[in-house]
Amino acid sequence: MKKSLLSKMMVLVFVFVGFINAAKAQVTTSTISGTVKDARAGLPGSSVKATHTPTGTVYSAMTDVQGKFSLPNLRVGGPYTIEVSYVGFKPEKVENVFLKLGETFPLNVNLSDEGTNLTEIVVSGQRDQTMNSKRTGAATNVSRQQLESLPTLNRSLQDFTRLTPQASGNSFGGANNRYNNITIDGAINNDVFGLSASGTPGGPANTQPISLDAIQEIQIVLAPYDVSQGNFTGGGVNAVTRSGTNNFEGSVYFFGRNENTTGKNVLTDVKSTEFMNNQYGVRIGGPIIQNKLFFFANAEFQRIKSPLFNNAGENGAAITLATAKQIADHTLTTYGYDVGSYNASDVKTENEKIFAKLDWNINPKNQLTIRYNYINAFDDNISRSSSFFRFGNNAYQFANTQNNTVLELRTNISDKYSNNLILGYSRIRDAREIAGKLFPQITINNIDGKSANSVELGAQRSSVANELDQDIFEFTDNFKINMGKHLITLGTHNEFFKFRNLFINDNNGRWEYNNVEDYIANKPNRVRATYSIIPGDLRPSAEFSAAQLGFYAQDEFEAFTGFKLTAGLRVDLPVFGEAPPANPKVVAAFPQYRTDVTMKSTPLISPRVGFNYDVFGDRSLQFRGGTGIFTGRVPFVWLSNQYSNSGMLFGAVDVTKANNPALGFIADPNNQQSAGPLISRAQINILEEDFKIPQVFRTNLAVDVKLPYGVVGTLEGIYSKTLNNITYKDINVKPSTATVNPLFSDGNDTRKLYSTATAGKVDGTNFTNVILLGNTSRGYTYNLTAQLQKTFSNGVSAMVAYTNSEAKAVNDGASSTAVSNWEFVQHVNDANDPLLTRSNFLTRHRVIGALNYRIEYGKSKAYATAFSLFYAGRSGQRFTYLYNGDFNADGATGNDLLYVPRTAAEIKLVNLNIGTTAVPIIVSPADQWTALNAFIENDEYLNSRRGQYTERNGAESPFEHQFDARISQDLGAIVKGTKNRIQLTFDIFNVGNLINKSWGRQYTVTNQALTLVNYVSNANIANAGFTFRAPSTNVGYQTSPFGSAWSGQFGIRYLFN
Repeated sequence: MKKSLLSKMMVLVFVFVGFINAAKAQVTTSTISGTVKDARAGLPGSSVKATHTPTGTVYSAMTDVQGKFSLPNLRVGGPYTIEVSYVGFKPEKVENVFLKLGETFPLNVNLSDEGTNLTEIVVSGQRDQTMNSKRTGAATNVSRQQLESLPTLNRSLQDFTRLTPQASGNSFGGANNRYNNITIDGAINNDVFGLSASGTPGGPANTQPISLDAIQEIQIVLAPYDVSQGNFTGGGVNAVTRSGTNNFEGSVYFFGRNENTTGKNVLTDVKSTEFMNNQYGVRIGGPIIQNKLFFFANAEFQRIKSPLFNNAGENGAAITLATAKQIADHTLTTYGYDVGSYNASDVKTENEKIFAKLDWNINPKNQLTIRYNYINAFDDNISRSSSFFRFGNNAYQFANTQNNTVLELRTNISDKYSNNLILGYSRIRDAREIAGKLFPQITINNIDGKSANSVELGAQRSSVANELDQDIFEFTDNFKINMGKHLITLGTHNEFFKFRNLFINDNNGRWEYNNVEDYIANKPNRVRATYSIIPGDLRPSAEFSAAQLGFYAQDEFEAFTGFKLTAGLRVDLPVFGEAPPANPKVVAAFPQYRTDVTMKSTPLISPRVGFNYDVFGDRSLQFRGGTGIFTGRVPFVWLSNQYSNSGMLFGAVDVTKANNPALGFIADPNNQQSAGPLISRAQINILEEDFKIPQVFRTNLAVDVKLPYGVVGTLEGIYSKTLNNITYKDINVKPSTATVNPLFSDGNDTRKLYSTATAGKVDGTNFTNVILLGNTSRGYTYNLTAQLQKTFSNGVSAMVAYTNSEAKAVNDGASSTAVSNWEFVQHVNDANDPLLTRSNFLTRHRVIGALNYRIEYGKSKAYATAFSLFYAGRSGQRFTYLYNGDFNADGATGNDLLYVPRTAAEIKLVNLNIGTTAVPIIVSPADQWTALNAFIENDEYLNSRRGQYTERNGAESPFEHQFDARISQDLGAIVKGTKNRIQLTFDIFNVGNLINKSWGRQYTVTNQALTLVNYVSNANIANAGFTFRAPSTNVGYQTSPFGSAWSGQFGIRYLFN
C-alpha cells in the first residue's frame, strides 16, 4: 500500500467529520439528563440550567415535548447548581451535584403550580456510580478524593487501577497488558509500539506519563457497550486532567523515601543499603478572566539514586577485585579502552513532568480546552549478580522525551444537537545511550575458576543502535442528536502513526572468551556481528506509517419504563503505508509467502448492545449487561519486525575458533565484518496476508442491589471469546519424522524430535528462522466478581470484592521480537501448533478491600485527619517447569515441557560436577534422583503430574497478601479569606511485614518459567542425559527479599484555596 493512501484516508475521514456537522471516543465529559414534570405529565419548554460553581460555566437546555432534557459535554467534578423553571410554576434548585467521568447524572424534577401549596417538592437524582442508568458493563471510577486519600508509593496510575476487581498489575480480565487502551483527556497515552511493561510511553525510563497532581479522575472500563469507546480487547483506562477555576488554588509538595523507611531483607534480616527516592513539585490554577478563561499548571520532578550490589570483591560477587583490575588494566593498556567502574557505584533515575492547560468558555454554547504535557526522563541500566558481572561502561541509559498536545472543543449547538471534537499530537523519542565510548562487547566466561560465572565489558551490544521515534496524530468527533427518548451518536475516532525504529543487535561486535587467560592471550572463542548491507547507510532503520480509522453510530433509548437500551455499530479499518523490502530468496523457498506484505485494509465490524434495567424504578435493584465485539490495536513492534528482518538490510558474521584458529580480536567497532566471511543465513519475519488485529467477542451480565443498612451489592460475570489473536510459526522447521530416544525416559517420553542441522530446515542454506505472524481464534477468559460497598454518614466508606478468573491462550505475545514469541511458548510436540493453555496474565483468585475515613474539624473545617487502608490478596504467579537446553532439537532453548518421572528408571541422569574443572565435585545419578524425587514429592503440582508432561503455566506460586495504608493530617488556617493548609502524609505498603516479618511475603518466578532439569546433549547417547540440582530455595519460586518488606514514604504538602 502506497504512502499516498494514508493521505487519502485522512481526507476521507475529514469529509466524514464535515458531514456530521464539523459532523466521544474515549470519554472526557459527563452528562445530566432527566425529565421535568408537573403532577400529570412532562412539561415541554421548561428551562434547565446547570452552573459549574467553581468556574461559573453555565450549561442550559429546554425540555422537549415530553419534558425530557439532556445537558451533554459537562466538566467532570463539581459542585454544580441546577436550576429548573417553567412559567407559572415554582422554580426549583438542586445544589452540590458532583459528576463522574463518563457517567450520566439522572435528574427528575416534579414542579408545582405557583398557586398550589405542596408540602414537598420531589427532586430526585443519583450520585451512585453503581446504581446508574448509564452503566452497563464492568467499570470503576476513581475520584479526585480517592486519588488524594488512598495509599500510593509510586504516584502511578497502577496504584489506583488496582481498585478494579478484575485487574492484575497492568492486565485487566486476564488479557495481555499490550491490549489495553490508555487515554488522557480523550487522547492516546498508550505505548502503542509495545515495548513498555507499564503500557505507557516512557515505561523503560521508569517514568509515569503524567503527574498524579494533574489528574482529576480516572475511569477503568472492561466492557463498555458504548461503541465510541474502542481500540482495546483488555481494558480501557480513561483519565481527565484538572482545570483552573475562579479561585486561585495551588500546592507545593514533597514525597520521599529511603533506607530508613524500608524494612529489612526478609531472608537475611539485613537492612537495606542507602538509597533515595524523592518526588517534588508544584501546581497552581486560577482565572485569567473570571467565568471565562482559566489556567492550570503542574511541574513535578523525581530523583532516584540506588546502589549497585555484588560489586567486584564483595561477598557473593561473581568476580574478585584482583581479577576485575586485571581485566581493566589489560583492556586499557592494549586497546586504550576504559571499561568503567567495577567498584561500588550508584544507579540513577530522573524525570521531569511539565503540564499546562487552558480552558476557555468562548460563549454559552462553546468551550475550548487545550493542554500540553512534557516528559523528560532517563533510567540507568546496569545489574550485577552472584554469577554475572558488568563493568561500568557496559551500562546503558534509557532516555525518553515526550511532547503531547491535545485540543478539545465542546459545542452544544442547540437543545437537540451537540458535538465534541478532540485533536491530539504526540511526539515521542526513545533512545539507549551507551555509558562509555563505542567499543565491541566482550564476554569472558569461567571467572575465577567458576564455570557458572561470567563478565561483560565494552558497549552493551543491544544498545549501540537502538532508537525509536513515534509521531502520532489523532482526531475524534462525536455528534449527538437528542430526540427525546432516543440519543443518537454519530462519530469517528482516527489514529495516524509514523515510526522510525532503529535496532541492530551486535552492531559493534560480540566477542566471547573461555576464560581470563584466553582474553589476555587474545584467543577469542567466537565473534558475532551484524552490519548494514545498504550502501552509504551504516545503520538502516525500519520506517513505516500506519493508521487505524474508526467510524460508529449508536442509539441510546428507553425501550420501556426503567429499561434503557444502547445499540451501536463500530467499524475499524487498519491502514498501512510502505511495505517491507522484498526478498526473492524467501519467495523461492516459500512460494506462498513474501516479505513485502502489509496488513490488508479489511474493515472489522463491532456491533454492541447493552442494557440497564431499573426493576422497581427506584434504583434499589438493577440488572445490566450487554454483548458485542471489541476490536483492539496491534502492538506495532510486532509489525516492525517484518521491516527489520526482511533479510535485505543486514549482513552478519559468526566465526568460531574451531573454523578459524587464527581468529583475533578486532577493536574497531565499525569494522567487525572483517572478522570473517558474510554469513548468508538470515532470520526472516513475515506476515500472513489475511492477518487481522486483535478482536474478542465479549458479554457480561450483572445485578446490583441495595441491601439493608445502605450496602450496595454487585454480582457480575464477564466472558470473552477470542476472535483474532496472534500465533507465531517457524515455517523453516521441517515436520518431525522421529521421537526422542526412549533411553531418556524408559520409553515414556514420546515427544517429537526435530533437527537443528541444515537438513532439518526447509531452506537451511539461506535462513535460520523464518517466523510467520498469523491469527488464531482459540482462547477465552472469564471473570466472576462479587462486590459489597457502603458509604457511611460519618466520613467512612468501605468496599470489598472477590474475583474468580480463568484465562486461556495459545500465545500470550509476552515478547517484542518474533523469534522470542515463537520459541518461548512452551510445548511438548510442536512449537508451530501449541496447545490452548492457561495465560501468563491469569490471576485465578483476587480479593480486594478498601477502607477510608476522614474527619474535618476546627474553625472553618481547616483541620482534618484521614486514614485509608487497601488490601489485595491474590493467587500466586503462574509458571512453567521446563528442561534447560534444546531437548527436542527444534532450535529453541528452554521451551521444552518437563516429563515428570515416576521412578528413577524414567529419567536418564548422568554425573553432575558442582565443583570446578580443577577441583571437581561429582554428584552421582542416584543422589540426583533422591534429590529430584524429594523435590517432586514436596511440590503439589509436580507430584500430580507424575508420568505426564508439565503444562504451560500449570504451576502456581503461593497466595499473597498485602495491606497498604495512608495516614494524613491537615493543619490549616484561614488567612484573608483563603484556606491555607499544611498536609503531612505517611504511606506504608505491606503493613503486615511491619507487624510481623513473616507476613506479606511476595513471590516471583523469573520469566514465569523454571528450568528444573538440565539436558546434557552428546553425540554418544551413553554420555547424554539429564542432571538435576535443586534450586537454592528448594521450591519452584523465589521470595522477593525487599519486595516482601514493608516500605514507607513521608510526604509534606502546602495547599491554598
